[in-house]
Amino acid sequence: MPAFAAAGLAFLNLIAVFIWLPESLTEAKRADLTHRAHAILDLQALQESLRRPRVGPLLYTRFFFGLAFATLETIFPLYAEYRLDLNEQSTSYILAYVGVLIVLVQGFAIHRLTTRFHERYLIVVSVIAMAFSLLGWAYTPNVPVLLVVLMPIALAAGVLNTTLNSALSKAVYPEEVGGTLGLSASLESLTRVISPLAGGLLLQRLGTSAPGLFGALILIGLAPFVWRWLIAKPAPPLPERSLEPRPATPVEVKS
Repeated sequence: MPAFAAAGLAFLNLIAVFIWLPESLTEAKRADLTHRAHAILDLQALQESLRRPRVGPLLYTRFFFGLAFATLETIFPLYAEYRLDLNEQSTSYILAYVGVLIVLVQGFAIHRLTTRFHERYLIVVSVIAMAFSLLGWAYTPNVPVLLVVLMPIALAAGVLNTTLNSALSKAVYPEEVGGTLGLSASLESLTRVISPLAGGLLLQRLGTSAPGLFGALILIGLAPFVWRWLIAKPAPPLPERSLEPRPATPVEVKS
C-alpha cells in the first residue's frame, strides 16, 4: 500500500506539472535544442561542471551533504528499531514529524531567512548545524531527545536544499540552469545508492551510533571546504554575456 500511495502521489504531481507549470522555452529555443545531440549520461559535462569555480563547490556540497542526510533517511527505520525499540507505526509518526518541519521551513521560514541572510552563509550554517545534529542523533538515548535533535536536522535540510538550488541557478547562464540542476539531482540520487549500503554496513558492524557518526564526520570535513569557497575566497560574479554582437570600436587615425 505505501508503494501504491507513492505512485498515486507521483501521478497527481505529473498532472499538476501539465496544468500549472508554464513552458519556459520559446519555440525558437526548443527548435534549437531539438537539433542538438544529447548524451544519455554525459560524464564529461559533470567533470567540467565540478571544475568550474562557481558551480563545482556547490555540486560537491550537494553530494556530501546529500550523502550524510540520505544515511539518516535510509537507515532511520533500522536505527529506530534496534536503538529505541520502536515499531513501524511509531517510526512513521517520527518521520512524518520531520516531514512537517521541513515543509514549514521551505514553505514559510526560508523566505524570511533569504531576505535577511545571503545564500552562501545559509549554506555554510546548514552544513555546520547538520554536522552537530547528526552527532547528537548518533548518541540519542530516548524518543524525547530524538524529537529535539531532529528539529535542527529538518531546519538544516530544508534550508540547504532550497538555497543550494537557488545558488546553482545563479551560478550559470540561463541556458545552463536545467542541465546544472539535472547534474545536481543526479548526484543526490547517487547518494541514495551509497547511503543504504554504507549505513547498513556500519550499523551491523559498529552499532546504531555509527551511521550518525559517519554523516557527522563527512560534514565536519565539508565545513572548511564550503567556508573556503563560499565565504573566505568566493568565485567572482558570473560575467554578463551580450546576446547581440558588439559594434566595432572606431579607431582614431592620426596623420
